[in-house]
Amino acid sequence: MIHFNQIGYLPHATKIAVLTHKADHFFLCDRRTGENVYEGIVQPFGEGQDATSGDIVFHADFSDFCAEGEYILRAGEILSAPFSISKTIYHQLKIDLLRSYYFQRCGCALTSAHAGKYIHGCCHSTPATPLDDPSVKLDLSGGWHDAGDYGRYVTAAATALAHLLYAFVLFPDRLLTPLDIPESSNGTPDLLNECRYELTWLLKMQRADGGVFHKVSTWHHAPFIMPEFDTAPLFAYAVSTPATADFAAVTALASRVYAPFDKVFAEKLKNAALRSWDFLENHPDQIAFTNPPGSGTGEYGDFCDRDERFWAAAELFSLTGEEKFFDVLSSLFREEFSKTALGYASTGGFGALSFYLNPVFEKTNLENLRQQEMNFLRNEIRKEFLAAADHCITLNSKSAYPVAMSEKDYHWGSNMTVMNRGILLILGFLFTGDKKYREVALAQLDYLLGRNALGFCYVTGHGTHSCLHPHMRTIFADGIEEPIPGFVSGGPNMHPCDEIGRHQLPANTPPMKSYLDDYACYSLNEVTIYWNSPAVFVTAFFDGEEKE
Repeated sequence: MIHFNQIGYLPHATKIAVLTHKADHFFLCDRRTGENVYEGIVQPFGEGQDATSGDIVFHADFSDFCAEGEYILRAGEILSAPFSISKTIYHQLKIDLLRSYYFQRCGCALTSAHAGKYIHGCCHSTPATPLDDPSVKLDLSGGWHDAGDYGRYVTAAATALAHLLYAFVLFPDRLLTPLDIPESSNGTPDLLNECRYELTWLLKMQRADGGVFHKVSTWHHAPFIMPEFDTAPLFAYAVSTPATADFAAVTALASRVYAPFDKVFAEKLKNAALRSWDFLENHPDQIAFTNPPGSGTGEYGDFCDRDERFWAAAELFSLTGEEKFFDVLSSLFREEFSKTALGYASTGGFGALSFYLNPVFEKTNLENLRQQEMNFLRNEIRKEFLAAADHCITLNSKSAYPVAMSEKDYHWGSNMTVMNRGILLILGFLFTGDKKYREVALAQLDYLLGRNALGFCYVTGHGTHSCLHPHMRTIFADGIEEPIPGFVSGGPNMHPCDEIGRHQLPANTPPMKSYLDDYACYSLNEVTIYWNSPAVFVTAFFDGEEKE
């Protein structure tokens, strides 16, 4: 079998296909003419079986073939499916990954004007009841459904927004693509239009005292029905400090991003961030969240809120320049948590990135902000990010299907880990200009799109062998055979906890093959807004790298 990026390749990218059969030579054939246009020598990789896949593999490297066109790779008697080499190979993928958020909109109907055949009625618009005060009714409508379920969770929302907004901060020219959503052509980039839909809901989740409800959902997950038929009562679950800190961080970030487009909205976001910061100052000890007895929707628990507070302090320092926020982030930086993690329960990387990119460093008069201390901290953050990127390169070099993953990394949502490591590598490239980081970042996208042990593209609607049955209620219940395009599956998980995954995956299945394309396998095949968002970051970066 030939395992390759089923979307295709940029002309000047590293292009390696992985073979699981022995051959001496391989050939690229022009799909239109049938002529061989390139010949290469097949190279064995490693000695014996690869630990993560259980395969003995060989590499076919055609990196020095750069002509645009459509091709088939042949090695021995085995042929690949057709693929393209093109400067714009990732453009439609980027659009579909971004449009997935429109299809997760809650509190409104999706009509054929923008959703095509994937329509549904207005959903989850009834008032929600705070669990600690049943006499109160709150309008918490809007936002995005988080995942395969219909809950909406603050920490997950903040993570997804952070990936998307930082992609816009770092390479806005690659995220100006119209997305055919209701707000298109209003003078604001559609990425920001879509993020605003989520931010508008997020603002509703804040109490008057600045505390933020951890989530809004029904008491239990709905059955596999369309969202408008999920009419069970909605509840506003307890305030937590991780949710409040994430809220403060992402609204402060968004305030900076939206200021050139809507100063009133930006000011509203800033004021909300400051109110939540006041709440955090008044509650210095963690207020953790756990589901109340009997409730069964997503918990998104977190054992430590120090990284979330660090992120909030960093974003507020970037927004306001006030020294008090630097004092807090500088103190928190010395505590034990990852400074490069970019996940919902570990947000230190967002805080570090915020500080590293802080606009204050572009100014000349920093004496009142302790320039020496700030420069030291910035250099430490740079070292942390580059060390993480270098570790990714090491992991990638050891992988038979080049990807920056070790055996233990194939957990629930492993594809998020792959894409987050792609982000770290892109940051390594942006910080240094060293193309080795860019090259390995692209290898992570190759893995997601088919160059893996299953030869499987983990994005719905793309590739020749892709996810058809994700754990997502709307896709299951809409009666349409083809899934909505642009959703990233969670991917291989060597410790599945859903019933089908536990019983149908044979014992000792290699980590990279621990996957089933089954709607019931929530621990293998669910989708979430914060698994799509790092894929948007990585794909958007590469959509435009070779357009000049």
